[in-house]
Formats: sequence, structure tokens, C-alpha cells
Amino acid sequence: MTKEGFQKLWTLNYPDTVPISYLFKHDYSERWFRIHSLPNSKRYAEDESEWQILLSRQNEIITDFFGLETPFLIVAEEYNWGDNRQIHITDEEDIFKPFSFVRLDNIELNKIDSEEYNEPDIYRPAFALTIWKPKYHDNLLREIANDNIRAYFISFDKNVIVAPYDGGVDFILKDITTKENYKNKYRQWLSEREDGL
Repeated sequence: MTKEGFQKLWTLNYPDTVPISYLFKHDYSERWFRIHSLPNSKRYAEDESEWQILLSRQNEIITDFFGLETPFLIVAEEYNWGDNRQIHITDEEDIFKPFSFVRLDNIELNKIDSEEYNEPDIYRPAFALTIWKPKYHDNLLREIANDNIRAYFISFDKNVIVAPYDGGVDFILKDITTKENYKNKYRQWLSEREDGL
């Protein structure tokens, strides 16, 4: 897929937001829900048994959405604050080296939120095509869960965004009915908070 192909599909499917994962739950709140990766909403795994719970939950629900051997896109999220602070640089992260990334246009974060970001702050998304297989992406899920990298998954064919983070996974589904069905199915993994966070 080319950069232009991605941008066309993004505009067609998600016209009310830009490809930055923390915005999804606000811009598509009616289609959003979140699961927590560990019991009692624990944020980080501390031993291998907790890692097994986290990875088991994430693999189960992502497989439910994507299916087996399904093509999907990884969108790596790079943030560059000013001239001297950078995190999650795709070219420098070993976890990203097996994938062939296509860079999207830089986004000036100050234009998204002028109160939160300064003028030099830049967000640089890049995407790569891969296949979903249970357990195949566990190392990537671990890195995201430890907040070492930031990335999310998208299937335009299935109209779903899967955005793991350090604590759980956010989902943007095709409509409210689909969201409510999955929320009910995975209700034991939901937050107890009223706002779903």
C-alpha cells in the first residue's frame, strides 16, 4: 500500500480524526471501548504469570476481531518534541526492523492541541503491512505494554482499529451495535469506571 492509498482509506473510514491513537476515544467515543489487560485494572505485568494473562487476553480479543492469517497494518507512532527529545524512532527500534514501513506526512502537534504542545513538536506516523497470527506479535505487544514503543493496528477491510497501550487495549469498531456486542462479550475485562477508562 502506498502513502496515498493509506490516506485515502483513512479519510474514507475515519474522517473525524487524524491517525494519532490517543485521539480515537474522543473523536469516536460512540464506537470506542477499552479492555484492561490484567485483573483489577493493574497497569503493568510484574512477573511471567502476569505476562501470560496480559498476552492471552490481548491475543484472544485481537484474534476475535481480525481472524486468523488476516492482513492488517501496524501504525508506528513517533513523537519528536523540539530539537533534542525524541521517542519511539521507528528506524532505531529493533522490534520494528522485520517490517517495511511507509512514512506518512508529519503532523504538527501544535495544530492539534496548542495548549498541550509547542510549535516544534512533531508526530510522525508510519505504517507496515503484516499478518495477524496468535502469539506471533507477542514481542511487539510486550514493548507496547511496557510503554517502550507506541503503535496500533488497523484493518480497513474489517473497519476496526486496535490500539494497545500500557494497561489495556482501545478499540474503535464500525458502529455502536458492534461495540455493545463486544463490550458484553468481554465485560469481565472492562474497567469498573463509569467512563470506561
